[in-house]
Amino acid sequence: MRKQMKFKNMVAAVITAAILILTVLGYIFDAYDYLQSNLFGTAGYDDAYVEMLDVGQGDSILLYSGGSAALIDTGVKSYSDSIIKTAKLKGIDTLDVLLITHNHSDHMGGIVPLTEELKVNTLVIPDLNKTDERTDKMQTAIQNVKKQGGKVMTAKKGGSLEVGEFNITVLGAYYDQKDENDRSIVTMAQIGKWKFLFTGDAQEPIEKLLMKDNISLNCDVLKVGHHGSMYGTSEEFLEACSPSFAMISCGKGNRYSHPHDVVLLRLKEAGAQYFRTDTNGNIIFKITEKEVIASTEK
Repeated sequence: MRKQMKFKNMVAAVITAAILILTVLGYIFDAYDYLQSNLFGTAGYDDAYVEMLDVGQGDSILLYSGGSAALIDTGVKSYSDSIIKTAKLKGIDTLDVLLITHNHSDHMGGIVPLTEELKVNTLVIPDLNKTDERTDKMQTAIQNVKKQGGKVMTAKKGGSLEVGEFNITVLGAYYDQKDENDRSIVTMAQIGKWKFLFTGDAQEPIEKLLMKDNISLNCDVLKVGHHGSMYGTSEEFLEACSPSFAMISCGKGNRYSHPHDVVLLRLKEAGAQYFRTDTNGNIIFKITEKEVIASTEK
């Protein structure tokens, strides 16, 4: 009987000790999570976001993850101060990547002041030998970046860059196109399982080429091409992309009537919830492991 009692007491003592150890470990892990989130920054990519900046009739999109930032396009020059101010308010004084989709002023007009005020580690540009547009601003920006010790790359299909937890891959760079809009660099930014497709001003001819080349276009968020022009965002392209969200950058009361009603109807029929800078202001997509959360400035 005494042996049975001793055995039961030993078992109870072991169980009590195990519970105590597990409780202490729980407190340790909770403390670690608190410190990680509040003192050292959130682990993984829970701090990541994609933000389409309201730059009127132009494009500028900020990507951020784990202390690293990328900017796709700069809008026109008159919005450069606003972009620089926004970046610095967010604690960003260095761009790991500045990518210019094509050589139109509404996409690269602010490149000179941006490369003067912000450090750029890598400038990604289209092939300047294939453009009919003036490249003075681009050449000045290239020199600015090189003086800072940064590097300059011409985008090529299949090329990729890491920005924090984002992997940014060039899906298309069709420099043989006659229309400068269709020479736009098309990229996919992926973080975890979430995909963001950026199309610059690419129109239907490029959408067809991307599909013809059997490039995977499936995405969670689509940056609508050419500010919502009727000459892009075809039904077939939307079917290939199958986005849950779409974002459109356009100026209030712009003379081009962007975005066109036909494009908005296509987005609606495709089941994509869309936002537009002319009515919503800045458009933010916060990224967690479980979901992409959309919000707007207005």
